Amino acid sequence: MSSRILASELSSHVGQEVHLKGWLNNFRSLGKINFLILRDRSGLIQAVIENKEDFKRIADLQPGSILSVRGKAKASPQAELGVEIIDPKIDVLIPIREAPPVEYYKPTIPSDLEYILDHRPIALRNRCLQAVFKIQAEIVHAYRLFMHDEMRAVEYFAPNIIGASSEGGAEFFNVDYFGYTATLAQSSQLYKQIMVGVNERVFALMPFFRAEPSHTPRHLSEGKQFEFEMGFFDHWHTILDIQENCIKAIVRHLETHCAKELEVLGNPLVKAPSHSPFPRLTFEEAQEIFYQRTGIDERGEPDLSPHAERELCAWALEHHHTELVFVIDWKTSKRPFYAYPKEDHPELSNTFDLLCAGTEITSGGQRRHTYESMIEGILLKKMDPANFADYLSIFRYGMPPHGGFGMGLERLTMTLLRLRNIRETSLFPSDPKRIAGNRIKARIFFGGENIRGEIIHLLKQKSCTFQHIQHQPTMTSEDSARVRNTRLEEGVKSIILRGKSSKKNYQFNLPASAKLDMKAVAEATGEKCEFEDPAVIKERFGLEIGSIPPFGRLLNLETFFDETLERNTQAAFNCGLTTESIVMLAKDLIELVQPTLGKFSS
Repeated sequence: MSSRILASELSSHVGQEVHLKGWLNNFRSLGKINFLILRDRSGLIQAVIENKEDFKRIADLQPGSILSVRGKAKASPQAELGVEIIDPKIDVLIPIREAPPVEYYKPTIPSDLEYILDHRPIALRNRCLQAVFKIQAEIVHAYRLFMHDEMRAVEYFAPNIIGASSEGGAEFFNVDYFGYTATLAQSSQLYKQIMVGVNERVFALMPFFRAEPSHTPRHLSEGKQFEFEMGFFDHWHTILDIQENCIKAIVRHLETHCAKELEVLGNPLVKAPSHSPFPRLTFEEAQEIFYQRTGIDERGEPDLSPHAERELCAWALEHHHTELVFVIDWKTSKRPFYAYPKEDHPELSNTFDLLCAGTEITSGGQRRHTYESMIEGILLKKMDPANFADYLSIFRYGMPPHGGFGMGLERLTMTLLRLRNIRETSLFPSDPKRIAGNRIKARIFFGGENIRGEIIHLLKQKSCTFQHIQHQPTMTSEDSARVRNTRLEEGVKSIILRGKSSKKNYQFNLPASAKLDMKAVAEATGEKCEFEDPAVIKERFGLEIGSIPPFGRLLNLETFFDETLERNTQAAFNCGLTTESIVMLAKDLIELVQPTLGKFSS
């Protein structure tokens, strides 16, 4: 009996009988010939089925069926691997008759990110998604190789459940620890400094947990963080040198070991040539360059805007042939308590951010290293030194000048591969809407009747005063106001938009008499938006234009209300159907929906 080989090994078995096992990916037809595409861990291989009866026997199988295929390997320039299987003998080990919920077998999944995440366990079988996570695994491997072989650093493993927030602030998760309150670590910063006092040079890949209610395309509630810390240097810029060499080592490693995966993704890798140093700008210089290039004056701002980050990376590519740029000497007020203040300008700190292709991927710098200085830093941030007793003890017993950096794995992956959303780089992302990929918001409803029924159920459950009106179909806001006997401005116009970058849907609600301010929308969502196609709204939510109610949460949409709606006594809206409306108190509507309020009308 021949032993199994992989798709990637076929080229060395041309002319031989071979045995493969894997998943049915899909079928393709070319005239009278049918092709079976088999997937295994190494890639895809096609088997040519010319016998009609053989094909009829398996034609009703769905992707995911487990197959054993024996046949002859034949050179074929048209095949992806240059080899195909002819005269296949196909044994169906596990037949699948149900179509998968997501079309993962296509080159790219023709669905938006939210739908893909809803079906993540199956969607991960897609080649593009596979490529992202294979590359991510190689990023981790390259980082460990660099730190272990080049830096001679020692890997450490810090705790994830701790007694106090790592860096202060309120954005951390509390957990019940045998009746005591503990927190999930935001970073292992304090522990890697402790380990500098032990091994001098240390590194880690550690989980982080941040309870920041952020919906931006580059924030997660749970992720992995590359950590590095070292003691004893002549100048703190040594840390920047190591950071730059680390990034270049990772990029070179990917170019060497991930050529196939990068090709699947369209070769998106950022430009970071070995011979092109990353430019180093002070924060003040960075603000000035942004002003000179755009005319937008942010020189008085304490931070860089996303627009400025993108512009600075464009400047670096134009002038230094690399898409990465360091910004150094940040204001002390914007950095953590342990950041080392510049001796000649204590209002500034020996810290840096590394920007890559328009996104900040690393923060780091020199740390305070004496007991007195660390106490000063903690008090300046209005924190209690008693909460840092273990950490402070290392400075009582000798710490050298030291520093390092932290670099998020998911954001680094997203940036190096030019992906649009950090959730694409987390296997099962956690954010304000999901835990390990699973939605945690209210149930999602589809179709006008279901949505109408749920709205009325909610109103009765909350003992809201309301009218449920049935009427002729209304095509305009004026028609709706007439049949409801309400004022035009009391009508709520609900609009579903699509982000141009993220393809994410948002719901904006404003008085029927007002127009949507797209500039305000962009500021609220962090991206430019456009009106969603009515056909997509019908397919995705089961709703006609004009019937959409202001209950975006029922559709799992981030929901925004124009603040003028809050000033009305009444609110009137179609409740999922163009023939039915609800009239209720505006304050009750806002309390039920709990939207983000702002000025979104012009």
